Amino acid sequence: MQARSQSAIWIKEPSADAGVVIVTSAALPKAMIDQLHMAIDDWDQVAYLVVTHSRQLMLDWLRVGSSPERSALTPDSDAFQLLRHVARGSFLLDVETGAEPGLTWLGSVCGHPLRVVDLGTVALSGEGMDRQIEDVLAATRHLAKSLLQERCTL
Repeated sequence: MQARSQSAIWIKEPSADAGVVIVTSAALPKAMIDQLHMAIDDWDQVAYLVVTHSRQLMLDWLRVGSSPERSALTPDSDAFQLLRHVARGSFLLDVETGAEPGLTWLGSVCGHPLRVVDLGTVALSGEGMDRQIEDVLAATRHLAKSLLQERCTL
């Protein structure tokens, strides 16, 4: 699997069991990225993608998608290459920190359902940051649990 691209990096690559992919911007404080990674490190059903250049990634995807020469069988945008190994039906959990959603379009790349956790302004204090990390982890647990329940009832 491609672990790194020009615009994003897998902090934790998706396993075959991954049902949730946390997606954050690299603008998130490194301490927060590291804490999220440590918290999910042993969760097989969760992967973690950090987008370093959202606009570049989106423009590449739009350029490839609108190209008249594009073959539907060989999409080669950076975004597609990053998400193609994520199982169908797996959730993308977009962690937003700005006034405008910056990564919500990723759900359209391969058709993954997308949910958003809006943290608002990133906390600068340890206590505030811990609370925001717990908000992301709570949403992650909720999505993973709903997928497990859905798979068990099929």
